[in-house]
Amino acid sequence: MVKRALVTACISAAIVSAAAAQAKKTAGTKGVMYEVTVTADTVYTGTMEMAVAGGKVTGSLHVTAPTEITGKVAGTAKAGVLSLEFPYHMVEQNCEGSVKMNIKLPAKPGPASGTMEAVGCDRDETNKLTGTVELKPVAAPKYPK
Repeated sequence: MVKRALVTACISAAIVSAAAAQAKKTAGTKGVMYEVTVTADTVYTGTMEMAVAGGKVTGSLHVTAPTEITGKVAGTAKAGVLSLEFPYHMVEQNCEGSVKMNIKLPAKPGPASGTMEAVGCDRDETNKLTGTVELKPVAAPKYPK
């Protein structure tokens, strides 16, 4: 009787563990929100949300000043370096382009910086826009206990 109860308990635990693992697997990867500052021909500011899973980086870019720029972030993460390359859209000028960013991540969560270059919207490889990019994590809101 004790043996049967033990086997039943083990099987139940295995089923619960499998269900919990499946829930974690399908929940997706949570992104981290950053304030982004790009310094090039002028200073561009906004937000960038990124998630890393299996070395792949995904997310979104939303620059709000001095003009609106949107993009779907894509790239890779390896050895503490983000290598991003993705298309962007300048809303007011209604034009498209692509941007490359190489960002070195710190050992502990915190600000990160790197380089960027962009083509498109009247810029090609001969006059591409180059500059720096800075990321500062946005603190998660604290909820009352």
